Amino acid sequence: GTSNILQAISSLGKENKVNKIILGSSRSVYGEGKYECEDCCVVYPNSRTRECMLNGDFNMYCPKCGKKVSATAKFCPHCGYNFALRNNNQSISTPKVSREQAKPVKKKRKGKTGILVISLLVVLAAAGGGYYYWNQNSSQTQASQSAKSSSNSTSHRQASQHSTQKSESSSSDDSVEEVKLSNDIGPKESAAAVTYFAAKNDIDGWKSMTNSDDLKVDLSTDDDLLNSLSATGQGMAYVISDDGNSGDRKLVYTIDKDDTINIYSLPSDYDPDSTYQPVKSLPKADMIESINDHHYAFAVKKLQDKVTINQ
Repeated sequence: GTSNILQAISSLGKENKVNKIILGSSRSVYGEGKYECEDCCVVYPNSRTRECMLNGDFNMYCPKCGKKVSATAKFCPHCGYNFALRNNNQSISTPKVSREQAKPVKKKRKGKTGILVISLLVVLAAAGGGYYYWNQNSSQTQASQSAKSSSNSTSHRQASQHSTQKSESSSSDDSVEEVKLSNDIGPKESAAAVTYFAAKNDIDGWKSMTNSDDLKVDLSTDDDLLNSLSATGQGMAYVISDDGNSGDRKLVYTIDKDDTINIYSLPSDYDPDSTYQPVKSLPKADMIESINDHHYAFAVKKLQDKVTINQ
């Protein structure tokens, strides 16, 4: 600021000699604003009157009695007024000044043209600086709002995609991990669990059963069937079908006394005189643990609702 003014003065030439430069001061320099005393008493003197300024009187006056006091005084030493009680809108009583005293002293003006030029330059510089600051601040604000809007849009889109994926995952038969099977599941749930486990282990014929709307379980004690199985369980074979249809396979499982599950996939025209080995044998607890670990429990429970057991 000031350096630019001085540079401009140097370029005016001798014919425009500048005799005086007037610079605006700050409130902190000419003493107005907040005052604080040693006892933390805060006062706010009003602006000096025209009369005081013309007479070069820069003292602080009590707003009650109008006498001069120290800038750090808490109470008026003349009338005891508490300066902390005065607000910013109260007027200050100051000693009256006669017309002769208030009359400004006329001084000979020198370099009037130079002062006008300098004042104009100062105004232009201030206006230019204000416009530059406003323009920069406006650009930064717009950029910030644009970035924030873009970020919110991206976050909303990602949240929407995550919500959609989560919804699709929750609706899938294979992936709801909040549901768990217990080891003491009943006959219908056991049939659904064996069916789903066999399907997921690609045992021939079992996969189509998971899509059944009427999964039938026939409890068979047929001697021909039991004699063809190497592991007959407890003398009961569980025959699985889709409403009586199992295609070209006869799907059977048995349960041993120690809760071992034996899963079979026999030809539909199996030979009663032959002995068939289970495709998969494992403890019931291991089968349930595998179903829970792979998050198949929810699908098993849905299939359970479609199970019908025929004695």
